[in-house]
Amino acid sequence: MQLGLSESARATTAEEARFRINYPNSRPRKSRIIALDKTAEATLERLAVGYAGGHAHFLRYVEAKPVSDSLKMLPVDAVLEDLSGKRTALVDEIADADVIVMLTTAGSSAEAAEVIGNACFVRSKMTTGLVVSSAEVPALDLARTLTAMRPFAAMLVISNGDDYVAEMLSALRV
Repeated sequence: MQLGLSESARATTAEEARFRINYPNSRPRKSRIIALDKTAEATLERLAVGYAGGHAHFLRYVEAKPVSDSLKMLPVDAVLEDLSGKRTALVDEIADADVIVMLTTAGSSAEAAEVIGNACFVRSKMTTGLVVSSAEVPALDLARTLTAMRPFAAMLVISNGDDYVAEMLSALRV
């Protein structure tokens, strides 16, 4: 019995190579990276330096606001601020976004994740949560932050530093 080529081996042959697309994705992703707390905001500022141009918006969460005067108890909108201090509404930022990333630090409150997560859910937008932790943060504080963010992020990642956050954003094609 003669064994054939595996799918991987067959895909790397010259004959199959003619089917490869040899140009980059023609539609860049529109990304929103939102810092949920002060420490995450500092991380966000450091990361934004390497992302000149492009379609990524680096924002910080300022406060929740009701979507309308008649639904004050349902905050599915928020005030965001970019790194230059210009304020914008969460619903406007996520309207045409492809990737929404919430960045927070372990031990901090993740209340903003609920507001952003609900606004994204209502608009069928998937979210990713990045939690920056360190060896100094007690495991209980990390667990509290993860528990608070879990319902509002389709993917939840723990990072032990800014370098990993940058790698994760790159993997998400931010």
